[in-house]
Amino acid sequence: MSTPLMIPPRPELLLQLQTILGSAEPNPGQMAELIKQDVALYTSVLAIVNSPLFRRAQRIHSVDHALSVLGMPRVAALIQSVALRSSLDAEGHWQQFWDSATEVAVLCQCLAERLPHISSNPVSADHAYSLGMMHDIGSAVMRTNYPDYQPWVRAQANCNAAQTRKAERERYATDRFELAGRLAHDWFMPDFVAAALALQAHAQAALMGKAQVSDDVKNANALLILAKDISQEYHRYWNFASRASLDRLLVRTLEHLALPEHEYLDIKEDLVERLATSELA
Repeated sequence: MSTPLMIPPRPELLLQLQTILGSAEPNPGQMAELIKQDVALYTSVLAIVNSPLFRRAQRIHSVDHALSVLGMPRVAALIQSVALRSSLDAEGHWQQFWDSATEVAVLCQCLAERLPHISSNPVSADHAYSLGMMHDIGSAVMRTNYPDYQPWVRAQANCNAAQTRKAERERYATDRFELAGRLAHDWFMPDFVAAALALQAHAQAALMGKAQVSDDVKNANALLILAKDISQEYHRYWNFASRASLDRLLVRTLEHLALPEHEYLDIKEDLVERLATSELA
């Protein structure tokens, strides 16, 4: 199947945002004024930073306040996520999808801040948020373009990333990972983030010793694998069905990061508890 794809165009606002961030001395006042020009964007950013996942001791009452507390790169990542959501889901029908993406994004951000294995490479906390937010965005693009995609992909639920990629390419002549990488590139994500998203299937194979990718791509996907594992554990937490053992890909990921299993389990337990009490920030 080969059909022209609808890829959400980059909003003009992101071009202006990139110009501000790319200047020798980025001005938070200019960014605040840019955000204030779009009422929907302004209210959405404030809603996100005051949501349970971002809860702070003090409520953030304005975009200027958000910039001073969170910093320009993190607010820029939030703007990208809000703009992306508006472009793909203008009617607001995919709440569960966006909630899941946001949860993984915040977990990626927290892990990047806590793991020296990650912070020593390009995956900063701000880039980690974008990585998590975008990790499954390709499936949203597929869903937008192909009416049969959602029921078809449910039948692939037990496939790994490489099998999913192969099946999607055979049916649609593209795959969710390629589309995520294209979208990230078009929307001014860092090059290594776009590459990490496009090569998710390859990176998982590389962690299993079956392929070769760059260290940046492998490290970014290792972070994403941990974040998704913690997210899944949190949802099992409410069903009282915590997993008894780690699967092979997760074990290989921990080995790659030189992160002892007991240390990871301590981090996981802490983040799951914080999610459960809405204290993750």
